[in-house]
Amino acid sequence: MENTDKLAGSFLARLKEEKFEGQLRSLFAKPKVEAEALSPYMTKIGFDREENRLGWTVANLEWIFKNPDKIARVLKDAQFIRDNFKFVIFCGMGGSGLSVQVVKDTFGEKKVKLYSLRTTDPQMIKEILKDIAGSEDNPALKAALEKTLVLAISKSGTTQETVSHKKYFEDLFNKLSLDIKKNMWVITDKGTPMDTGVYEQRDIQLNCRGDIGGRFTAPTTNVFLLPLAITVPEKLEVILKNTLEMNNVNNIEQDVFLKLGAYLYFMAAKLGKDKLTMFMPEELKDIPLWAEQLFEESLGKDGKGVTLFYGEELSPEELKPQDKNDRVFFRINIGGRVTNPDLWDFLTTNYYPVFEINVKDIYSIGGIMLGFQRSVAAIAYLWDVCFVNQPAVEGYKKGTREVMSGIKIGEEVKVPAAWKFASLNTLKLYYSPLIEAGIMKEVDIETEVKRLGFNLGNVPAVGAAIINILRSGDNFQAAELISYGRMAKGIDEILSGARHNIFTSGLKMPSKLGEGPDKNHSFHQNIEAGKNMWLSVYFMANKIEQPKVLEFDSNLLKAQAIGTVKSLVNNKRAVILVAFDGTAQGSGPDLKEFFNKTAQILNLKIK
Repeated sequence: MENTDKLAGSFLARLKEEKFEGQLRSLFAKPKVEAEALSPYMTKIGFDREENRLGWTVANLEWIFKNPDKIARVLKDAQFIRDNFKFVIFCGMGGSGLSVQVVKDTFGEKKVKLYSLRTTDPQMIKEILKDIAGSEDNPALKAALEKTLVLAISKSGTTQETVSHKKYFEDLFNKLSLDIKKNMWVITDKGTPMDTGVYEQRDIQLNCRGDIGGRFTAPTTNVFLLPLAITVPEKLEVILKNTLEMNNVNNIEQDVFLKLGAYLYFMAAKLGKDKLTMFMPEELKDIPLWAEQLFEESLGKDGKGVTLFYGEELSPEELKPQDKNDRVFFRINIGGRVTNPDLWDFLTTNYYPVFEINVKDIYSIGGIMLGFQRSVAAIAYLWDVCFVNQPAVEGYKKGTREVMSGIKIGEEVKVPAAWKFASLNTLKLYYSPLIEAGIMKEVDIETEVKRLGFNLGNVPAVGAAIINILRSGDNFQAAELISYGRMAKGIDEILSGARHNIFTSGLKMPSKLGEGPDKNHSFHQNIEAGKNMWLSVYFMANKIEQPKVLEFDSNLLKAQAIGTVKSLVNNKRAVILVAFDGTAQGSGPDLKEFFNKTAQILNLKIK
């Protein structure tokens, strides 16, 4: 920690001198005119145009403790849910769904089973319905749905995915002659299109204001507190008290989260080490999944950003030498037990940049969440980044709408006919987006493929050629492998293997593995508008499994994949699309062959 303090000391001193924490708290519940009079710079980075987005700070937590009836209301709602339902399906994207997933995996499920629906993949809905009913037979499903609460969460009330989920369950209950009004709640801000009074409704914030953005809703809003109260009601106040204790720190030298912010800013902005690699204890394994959106959607703007990586199979052999390393390594230790001790010893012994935080137990989770939010705000303050908006997210939404508007009723969304591809049995690799974005020319790909001893029709050779061309430039430092929709059984293993063989081990390069459209509400902002350093590889099946009882529009998922590709092309980012003629699972053998042969052509070892 001494080395950490030394490196970041001048920036921590700036935060102290300029009373950063005081500025942050002082703008709580202030309109823009008042805020600008108090702190014009904090207003610039903490407002989304005219809207205050600083309702999440320690000041909000202090307000909650002064109004205990608000906590009592959450606990009462949770008790009602436990008494009347066996299943709760939370329909929410970004922070609205990630918070539920964190609660579910951290504290387990007792009387009520929770689901976090964060995708427009019909297969995911099929799996949820089958899980709650034990089968897809209508009598069993109808009985299960009578004990199921569907909870739609959207701050704007217009989130396309959530709106589609809400309509689907309305149609499903109607088809089964069930009264959906008894089985659906809505959590939204006042005045949104979901604020209709038709369903039981709760405000996102306990103070009924609308000044907290989605990725800041944990740990002090209904988005986090309601699933928490359903699961561990006896620990809700304990967690909130821990949250305040961990973040209400008078001495900045003892404020581990502001020290983290100053350190990460120094490493990213001054040394170019902008890839934050997280190691977590098993008890807190979902923290990176949640923090990913917080850091990347907040900071990934104007070529800046701090990118999170986790879930990689890392050992000393997979790391670049210290003098070429561009990562920062971070871990949380819990209850006196250290996380990933062997690798950490290697890192510290060899002078890699590291930072660690110690917490007592899992009931420190709220403190970690609020602490990370304060870290992000500190980085933004030092780096001059508006950390409460997400302009690039609108790009994929626009692209999706354009694709959907281009089809007629009864038609299926298809990849643009003009896009060029190479094919391997049921698999097509579309490389036209790279050409349209100006990343490379077709002749460049063809020349490199020939140099490797193949022709343009060989898919693995095309994949290897693209990687080689990108490696010859300066804008290839990381990769993302994204399955649009639920990763089918076996596909996750294939993608995980490719991630490790080609990127982690082969190129010694950090990479992400995820699912869309969940990732569009998590880290897409950073991919499109942060540092230009990515190869994005998206996977899309043309045939998707459907729920037996009622189909969900599969066009939306495919439109989101294609719309996201187009949005990245418009921003000159490197992206390719791999499409399967049938289901993803059916194309598994071809996908495995593609990755293995690509690795072989690149002379990389296959684990």
